[in-house]
Amino acid sequence: MGYTADFQLISNTQVPGISLVMAMNEDAFGYLKEEAVLSTLKDGTAPISTEKLDAFVADAEKAHFYCAAT
Repeated sequence: MGYTADFQLISNTQVPGISLVMAMNEDAFGYLKEEAVLSTLKDGTAPISTEKLDAFVADAEKAHFYCAAT
């Protein structure tokens, strides 16, 4: 049985050292804004330092969210 990702992690950006986190559902978007306190761009993605990405994933998984990298 496959899982649907709550977050899509995009590490291949045009800005070195920055990754993007894309919420794939409303609950995940709420987590981004309220728990992770990340600002979002117009397209709904949240830029995050690549150095902080592992910590974001660990915290999201503790909150029962599934992250998938692209």
